[in-house]
Amino acid sequence: MRRLAIDFEALFQSMPTPFMVLDRDLHFVAMNRAYLAMTGRTEAELLGKYVFDAFPDRPERQEATKRPFLLALAGEENTLKRNMFAIERPGRGRQDLYWDVHHTPVRDGNGAVIGVLQHGQDVSAEVEAERMRDVLSLEYDHRVRNLMTKISAIARHTARQSDDVEDFLADFEPRISAMARTHELLVNGGWEILGLRALIDGELQPFASEALRQISINGPDCTLSSRVGQALGMALHELATNAAKYGALSGADGHLSITWWRLPDQGLHIEWRETGQSNVPAATSSGFGSRIIDRVLPLETGGSVERTLAATGLTCIISLPDPQKA
Repeated sequence: MRRLAIDFEALFQSMPTPFMVLDRDLHFVAMNRAYLAMTGRTEAELLGKYVFDAFPDRPERQEATKRPFLLALAGEENTLKRNMFAIERPGRGRQDLYWDVHHTPVRDGNGAVIGVLQHGQDVSAEVEAERMRDVLSLEYDHRVRNLMTKISAIARHTARQSDDVEDFLADFEPRISAMARTHELLVNGGWEILGLRALIDGELQPFASEALRQISINGPDCTLSSRVGQALGMALHELATNAAKYGALSGADGHLSITWWRLPDQGLHIEWRETGQSNVPAATSSGFGSRIIDRVLPLETGGSVERTLAATGLTCIISLPDPQKA
């Protein structure tokens, strides 16, 4: 049978994954281009150097890495899964990389073990993806629990002020729909931020088709954190609902103006102003909607709310010192 003439050195160097060889004293004797690229080193920097002088690490991690080398030198092939390697890379500082590494005894012509061949595969991206999945899972669980708590609280408070089931549903369902609209915006924003204009448009959407000409909205681009956005969304829903039932959007002559501005070191200010009414009755009770506006919103955001009810309509000033508060 004809044997192929193989250039094993060229084959070794052309391997797409990292390989390196240590002698019995764990000094580098060979490494391929993929290994050098992965570690950011040159052949001259590694040849003849003790592996843990080339890549120093904490004693406990160094011991975990050394043990498989010694097993291979004792003649036992072995694999180490997801081992962390601390590597100093020029211009990039120290990086913790995760490798799956396989160790094979290197033997001479008489079968004696003279070194160890290590084949590595970088699985850092997989480890990071798993960590991110776990973080997202915990965050999702936290958000769902928080959402269920809020829904439960809304249900209890709405029920206390309802005369019957129909009355309860008339208030409860729109409030849950308002929360759902805010969460949709948060999902589109990666659960971190949402735009103020989009939030306002979403909360006015149920009323805009009939009262579009009665509403004006103006303000600069502004983003909110998820926490601030959820609390503000609930408050805007209550303001819009009251405007549609009793305020500027309940008649053809009313007008609703929503403006906002930011001042240096003074946060975000939102003005909700209803005008065009006559003989607006003074509030006679403080319902759950009022508590959301006056208590829940300041508590969740660290801000303040100032509501003024005049004969011609309601004015509500919402001040948020840190609209991106986590």
